Amino acid sequence: MVHPTPPYLSPEQRERLEQLADAARLRAALYPSPTPPPARRRARSRQYPAGRPNSWRSVRGRR
Repeated sequence: MVHPTPPYLSPEQRERLEQLADAARLRAALYPSPTPPPARRRARSRQYPAGRPNSWRSVRGRR
């Protein structure tokens, strides 16, 4: 949605603002932002499906 320009801007400021807006639109069209890679999921969790920590395994594994 395009917002109207504020009335307190001088004509020079308004023209400069329009130039910057046009430049931003052109840049967005020419150079689209790269999509981030999909997030990797951890293979195994140390928790039960209900979310309780599995303390027996974590204590035994640290010997």
